[in-house]
Amino acid sequence: MTHTSLADQTMEDRVGLGTYVLSAAEVEQVALVVDQFRQRVSTVDRPETVTVAHLLHGLLPEGLLRAIEDFRRYGNAHGVLTVRNLPLPGDLPPTPRSANSVAVDCTPSAALLLLLMSRMGDPISYVEEKHGSLIHDICPIPGEEDQQQNTGAVYFKLHTENAFHASRPDFLGLLCLRPDHERRASSITSSITEAVRLLSPEDEAVLREPRFRTRLAPSFCRGQAHRPYLAPTPVLAGSASFPLLTVDFDDTAPGDPQSAAALDALHEALQAVRREAILVQGDLAIIDNSTTVHGRGEFTPRYDGADRWLQRLFVVRSLRSSLDLLDRADGYRCRALAVP
Repeated sequence: MTHTSLADQTMEDRVGLGTYVLSAAEVEQVALVVDQFRQRVSTVDRPETVTVAHLLHGLLPEGLLRAIEDFRRYGNAHGVLTVRNLPLPGDLPPTPRSANSVAVDCTPSAALLLLLMSRMGDPISYVEEKHGSLIHDICPIPGEEDQQQNTGAVYFKLHTENAFHASRPDFLGLLCLRPDHERRASSITSSITEAVRLLSPEDEAVLREPRFRTRLAPSFCRGQAHRPYLAPTPVLAGSASFPLLTVDFDDTAPGDPQSAAALDALHEALQAVRREAILVQGDLAIIDNSTTVHGRGEFTPRYDGADRWLQRLFVVRSLRSSLDLLDRADGYRCRALAVP
């Protein structure tokens, strides 16, 4: 396919872009790079593994790299780049059933995530979330079906990933290893770039004021009696033409009736422009976490070893802004938050 640089396009021209489908020749090239990567590393959670991913991602197909680079630099109107037809083995193991399941060995799927997402920036992890591992298994867990978190199966409300964290991801990658049985678990995204035009000037002004408090995600508070709310912040930032969004519609609370009305208007606008896609094996959705909230449609797990299974990796544009929060012995893992 021909991929035109987003630097040469208007924002309106970018609407409708956002999917890159690998050709047969590109699939073979990616598979060779994955093999080369896996010959040099064996486990995921080592700084050297991240370094090797950065050294080798330049061997990926040029068209794919151009698409990733354009998205990293300029984004697009709907805040997602989907790469399709990535090579995964047909003989996958059963879908995990542990809440803290992570990638330990550098499997083909882990290698793909590290290679492609490290092109977006620096991988980052959080010690409270799946023990600080880089690559998380996202799958339904028995007994947690109704939870508003990655282990649930109900409708997952729109949210910025780790909206409460000072070093929240700039991008997250979701690689589909296995869809749900009925293909009902849609990946939902909604971009403030598209939604902001539906807001009144009055509501937009309120959303830019520090009148909203967000509490910690459940995954950061396992075993704790409560989830504290942090200090008030705005949910909108950035310029009028290129707004930024930080909100969680399960965990962000307004401070007064006017901010509550503005938050409702924001939710309505985001729902009006939401996009839904069913990810299938070999699809990687790269989400711009600074402009785009995401969620998931409901589905019914069977716990038969063939349930929905994604793997996730977080990335920041640069670790430089997070150095004060990192455990320097690991190089990419944020220390535990000091929770009031």
